[in-house]
Amino acid sequence: MNTEKPQSADVVRAIESLAPDDYGRMTIPCEVDEELHEQIKLALICEPRTKLLLNQFGFDSLLRFIERKSSECLRDPEFEHCRQAAQALEVLLFQPDYDEHVVEVALALIQDSYQRLEPPRAGFEPGELPLFCAAWDRLGSQPHSENHSAEHHFRVGEDQDGPRYICYW
Repeated sequence: MNTEKPQSADVVRAIESLAPDDYGRMTIPCEVDEELHEQIKLALICEPRTKLLLNQFGFDSLLRFIERKSSECLRDPEFEHCRQAAQALEVLLFQPDYDEHVVEVALALIQDSYQRLEPPRAGFEPGELPLFCAAWDRLGSQPHSENHSAEHHFRVGEDQDGPRYICYW
Protein backbone atom coordinates (compact mmCIF):
# COMPACT_ATOMS: atom_id res chain seq x y z
CA MET A 1 0.00 0.00 0.00
CA ASN A 2 1.33 3.41 -0.96
CA THR A 3 1.39 5.64 2.11
CA GLU A 4 2.94 8.61 0.31
CA LYS A 5 0.76 11.72 0.27
CA PRO A 6 -0.35 12.75 -3.22
CA GLN A 7 1.06 15.93 -4.73
CA SER A 8 -1.56 18.66 -4.56
CA ALA A 9 -0.65 20.03 -8.01
CA ASP A 10 -1.30 16.62 -9.58
CA VAL A 11 -4.67 16.29 -7.85
CA VAL A 12 -5.70 19.82 -8.89
CA ARG A 13 -4.74 19.18 -12.52
CA ALA A 14 -6.70 15.91 -12.51
CA ILE A 15 -9.85 17.50 -11.05
CA GLU A 16 -9.68 20.43 -13.46
CA SER A 17 -9.09 18.19 -16.47
CA LEU A 18 -12.14 16.07 -15.67
CA ALA A 19 -14.43 19.05 -16.14
CA PRO A 20 -16.65 18.20 -19.10
CA ASP A 21 -16.67 20.57 -22.07
CA ASP A 22 -20.46 20.81 -22.10
CA TYR A 23 -22.33 21.61 -18.90
CA GLY A 24 -25.61 20.34 -20.24
CA ARG A 25 -27.48 17.61 -18.43
CA MET A 26 -24.99 14.78 -17.99
CA THR A 27 -25.99 11.18 -17.49
CA ILE A 28 -26.33 9.85 -13.96
CA PRO A 29 -23.96 8.34 -13.12
CA CYS A 30 -21.56 10.12 -15.45
CA GLU A 31 -18.60 8.26 -16.96
CA VAL A 32 -16.14 10.59 -15.18
CA ASP A 33 -17.70 10.22 -11.71
CA GLU A 34 -15.62 7.28 -10.57
CA GLU A 35 -12.34 8.90 -11.61
CA LEU A 36 -13.41 12.25 -10.19
CA HIS A 37 -14.31 10.63 -6.87
CA GLU A 38 -10.84 9.05 -6.72
CA GLN A 39 -9.29 12.51 -7.17
CA ILE A 40 -11.58 13.94 -4.47
CA LYS A 41 -10.43 11.24 -2.04
CA LEU A 42 -6.80 12.10 -2.87
CA ALA A 43 -7.51 15.82 -2.34
CA LEU A 44 -8.85 15.05 1.13
CA ILE A 45 -5.51 13.56 2.19
CA CYS A 46 -3.28 16.20 0.56
CA GLU A 47 -1.27 18.38 2.89
CA PRO A 48 -1.28 21.31 3.10
CA ARG A 49 -4.80 21.82 1.86
CA THR A 50 -4.06 25.47 1.15
CA LYS A 51 -2.18 24.36 -1.99
CA LEU A 52 -5.28 22.76 -3.51
CA LEU A 53 -6.38 25.82 -5.46
CA LEU A 54 -8.88 24.99 -8.18
CA ASN A 55 -9.66 27.10 -11.21
CA GLN A 56 -13.25 27.66 -12.34
CA PHE A 57 -13.28 24.40 -14.36
CA GLY A 58 -12.32 22.40 -11.26
CA PHE A 59 -14.83 24.26 -9.10
CA ASP A 60 -17.63 23.70 -11.64
CA SER A 61 -16.65 20.05 -12.02
CA LEU A 62 -17.10 19.49 -8.28
CA LEU A 63 -20.41 21.38 -8.21
CA ARG A 64 -21.79 19.23 -11.03
CA PHE A 65 -20.50 16.14 -9.24
CA ILE A 66 -22.46 17.19 -6.12
CA GLU A 67 -25.57 17.74 -8.25
CA ARG A 68 -25.21 14.32 -9.93
CA LYS A 69 -24.51 12.46 -6.67
CA SER A 70 -27.51 14.09 -4.98
CA SER A 71 -29.63 13.15 -8.00
CA GLU A 72 -28.28 9.62 -7.87
CA CYS A 73 -29.47 9.47 -4.25
CA LEU A 74 -33.00 10.32 -5.48
CA ARG A 75 -32.91 7.31 -7.78
CA ASP A 76 -30.95 4.94 -5.56
CA PRO A 77 -31.40 6.04 -1.94
CA GLU A 78 -28.01 5.09 -0.50
CA PHE A 79 -25.97 7.10 2.01
CA GLU A 80 -22.81 6.57 -0.06
CA HIS A 81 -24.09 9.01 -2.71
CA CYS A 82 -24.59 11.70 -0.05
CA ARG A 83 -21.18 10.96 1.44
CA GLN A 84 -19.47 11.35 -1.94
CA ALA A 85 -21.26 14.67 -2.50
CA ALA A 86 -20.17 15.79 0.99
CA GLN A 87 -16.55 14.85 0.20
CA ALA A 88 -16.66 17.02 -2.94
CA LEU A 89 -18.09 19.91 -0.94
CA GLU A 90 -15.32 19.49 1.64
CA VAL A 91 -12.77 20.08 -1.15
CA LEU A 92 -14.67 23.20 -2.24
CA LEU A 93 -14.78 24.49 1.33
CA PHE A 94 -11.02 24.62 1.58
CA GLN A 95 -10.87 26.94 -1.42
CA PRO A 96 -10.24 30.57 -0.47
CA ASP A 97 -12.98 33.05 -1.29
CA TYR A 98 -15.63 30.51 -2.26
CA ASP A 99 -19.09 31.80 -3.10
CA GLU A 100 -21.28 31.38 -0.01
CA HIS A 101 -24.44 31.13 -2.13
CA VAL A 102 -23.05 28.20 -4.12
CA VAL A 103 -22.07 26.43 -0.90
CA GLU A 104 -25.58 26.95 0.48
CA VAL A 105 -27.11 25.45 -2.68
CA ALA A 106 -24.75 22.45 -2.49
CA LEU A 107 -25.48 21.95 1.22
CA ALA A 108 -29.22 22.21 0.64
CA LEU A 109 -29.00 19.61 -2.16
CA ILE A 110 -27.12 17.20 0.05
CA GLN A 111 -29.51 17.84 2.94
CA ASP A 112 -32.57 17.30 0.75
CA SER A 113 -31.26 14.01 -0.65
CA TYR A 114 -30.11 12.93 2.84
CA GLN A 115 -33.56 13.63 4.32
CA ARG A 116 -35.12 11.37 1.68
CA LEU A 117 -33.09 8.37 2.95
CA GLU A 118 -34.96 5.90 5.12
CA PRO A 119 -34.17 6.15 8.84
CA PRO A 120 -31.97 5.24 10.52
CA ARG A 121 -29.50 7.27 8.47
CA ALA A 122 -25.74 7.06 8.74
CA GLY A 123 -23.97 10.22 9.84
CA PHE A 124 -21.11 12.21 8.37
CA GLU A 125 -17.72 11.86 10.06
CA PRO A 126 -16.38 15.17 11.45
CA GLY A 127 -12.86 13.71 11.51
CA GLU A 128 -13.02 13.02 7.76
CA LEU A 129 -15.03 16.10 6.73
CA PRO A 130 -14.51 18.85 9.35
CA LEU A 131 -15.42 21.84 7.18
CA PHE A 132 -18.45 20.12 5.69
CA CYS A 133 -19.70 18.99 9.12
CA ALA A 134 -19.36 22.52 10.52
CA ALA A 135 -21.34 23.93 7.56
CA TRP A 136 -23.86 21.06 7.87
CA ASP A 137 -24.40 21.85 11.55
CA ARG A 138 -24.92 25.55 10.78
CA LEU A 139 -27.50 24.68 8.10
CA GLY A 140 -29.24 22.26 10.48
CA SER A 141 -29.51 24.94 13.17
CA GLN A 142 -31.39 27.31 10.83
CA PRO A 143 -35.18 27.26 10.89
CA HIS A 144 -36.41 24.87 8.18
CA SER A 145 -38.83 26.57 5.81
CA GLU A 146 -41.56 24.84 3.86
CA ASN A 147 -40.09 26.10 0.58
CA HIS A 148 -36.51 24.99 1.23
CA SER A 149 -35.72 24.07 -2.39
CA ALA A 150 -36.91 27.39 -3.83
CA GLU A 151 -35.02 29.28 -1.14
CA HIS A 152 -31.80 27.50 -2.16
CA HIS A 153 -32.35 27.57 -5.94
CA PHE A 154 -32.94 24.01 -6.95
CA ARG A 155 -35.88 21.85 -7.87
CA VAL A 156 -36.53 18.19 -8.55
CA GLY A 157 -37.28 17.47 -12.19
CA GLU A 158 -37.85 14.36 -14.27
CA ASP A 159 -35.37 12.95 -16.76
CA GLN A 160 -35.96 10.05 -19.09
CA ASP A 161 -33.99 7.96 -16.57
CA GLY A 162 -35.74 9.20 -13.44
CA PRO A 163 -35.77 12.17 -11.05
CA ARG A 164 -32.86 14.59 -10.83
CA TYR A 165 -32.02 17.85 -9.15
CA ILE A 166 -31.94 20.91 -11.34
CA CYS A 167 -29.78 23.59 -9.76
CA TYR A 168 -29.53 27.31 -10.29
CA TRP A 169 -26.00 27.90 -9.10
